[in-house]
Amino acid sequence: MAVLRYFITSKAKRSILRLFLQDVDKAHYTREAARLTDEPLNAVRRELGYLEKAGLLRSYKQGNLKYFEVVKEFPLLAEWRRIILETPDIAPAPKPRAPKKPAVTIPTAEAPAAAEAEQYPVPEQPILLPAYHPPVRTVSAMAELLSNRFKYVSSVTLALIHGEAATAESIPTDGVDLLVIGDISKESLMETLAQIEDETGVRINLMRMTRSDFDYRNAQGDPFVRRIWSEKKLVVKGRH
Repeated sequence: MAVLRYFITSKAKRSILRLFLQDVDKAHYTREAARLTDEPLNAVRRELGYLEKAGLLRSYKQGNLKYFEVVKEFPLLAEWRRIILETPDIAPAPKPRAPKKPAVTIPTAEAPAAAEAEQYPVPEQPILLPAYHPPVRTVSAMAELLSNRFKYVSSVTLALIHGEAATAESIPTDGVDLLVIGDISKESLMETLAQIEDETGVRINLMRMTRSDFDYRNAQGDPFVRRIWSEKKLVVKGRH
């Protein structure tokens, strides 16, 4: 009996757990995990964050990619593996839908026989497809898009593109490095950036700081902050 879906209601979380627990020695980065599980990128990103907070996964940076791996010291890891890997996760068969009744038509004087013979079903609603967003190719276009998204987010006081992208015309292979300063929640910010990544096809390498953290690090002469100030950058919101 497929009971796992009743205890772990998120399908994305069940898929992520199966991916990582079937081989606890293998690490995956976010987009790779989304591709291997065939789950939406936003959902995968969210569930990876939750599992990291729970202590089952930990993350590390390798180049510009953020990898996740299983914490082998996690309590009851063996039991969790057995539960996840041995419990089938089959969605219930959909209930059969009742056939749609045809609409009643009124015979017309011009064609009474045809009107009586044919019953026209109610037309179905058209499927609304999401708008197509062409990939962003230039850094200036990406900066403009980010500026428009952050314009009305009062909790973000400063956002800027730095690193290689700040000196390039075309989007670098590794994406753009973005520093966001403010008290916006990490979950909300990640959701926004994940949506932008999906729309543009551009990887966003995020560094987030609260305003107080940034001011403290700036006052202490933090090497990262010093480098940001000394190099060329593109401000998408606020002033520096």
